[in-house]
Amino acid sequence: MTDEVQVFAFAAITAVSGYLMWRRNMRAANLIEGTATSRVASAAKGYVELAGTARGAGGKPVRDPIQFLGCLWYNVVTEKRSMWSRNRDWSVERREASSEPLALQDDSGSCLITPGEAKIDEEQDPDVIVKESSTRRHKIWRIHDGDPLYALGFLERREPALAGAQGELLRVWKRDQAKLIERFDGNGDGHIDAAEWERARHAALERAAADAAAAPDAHIHYQLRRPGDDRPLLVASRTEAEVSRRVTWRSRLGLAMFVGGTLYVLFALQRYLT
Repeated sequence: MTDEVQVFAFAAITAVSGYLMWRRNMRAANLIEGTATSRVASAAKGYVELAGTARGAGGKPVRDPIQFLGCLWYNVVTEKRSMWSRNRDWSVERREASSEPLALQDDSGSCLITPGEAKIDEEQDPDVIVKESSTRRHKIWRIHDGDPLYALGFLERREPALAGAQGELLRVWKRDQAKLIERFDGNGDGHIDAAEWERARHAALERAAADAAAAPDAHIHYQLRRPGDDRPLLVASRTEAEVSRRVTWRSRLGLAMFVGGTLYVLFALQRYLT
């Protein structure tokens, strides 16, 4: 009886997991098929499909924390299992992914991608599995400079947040009143009047613009982000054809799991009730 209950539970879990896999990958497949491939510089603002090459965005160097290999992005899933437990399956102990932005470049331009907003290389096999011991291992996904890069997301032109940077500079300057007065008190009365404060605001705006122009990613004029609706920002270090084949295969696998698990559950319930 116990074995039958375990099989029933396994079939039910398989059916639910298969249904979720089928729905998730069918949705991705529909988005891929229903979105035309665009070029970065000529695409209209909105949800687009882009295909190009992975490039650095000029930020800090990225190295994965396990093998310390240089890359543009990494995701590490550390798994463990008990040597003495009857269940020898692997369970997730920790996840760690890099947050440094990367760029997708095609023959028309580049766009910035922030990893924290994206689903990157989900459902893809890891680049390498590093076994630390018989009970602990690390799955590592990486994106390297020059890898093919495919993405679905909301494309828009980047506009420097000058107003916010200007305000922050003014707040910093106001903390040191002596220096503020020394720099902007034109009439020497020991106070900052309206005209002098306007000069300070103009100077802060010029400084914010100069800082934005000197930023490492200033040469990238577009960004790809997650849209405001329920559509995802999908990124994969594969070609469009490879991504399409993968999600189609997984949607079929999920459907088979759902149908098989459901049929067994119905059969078991019918046998139990009769």
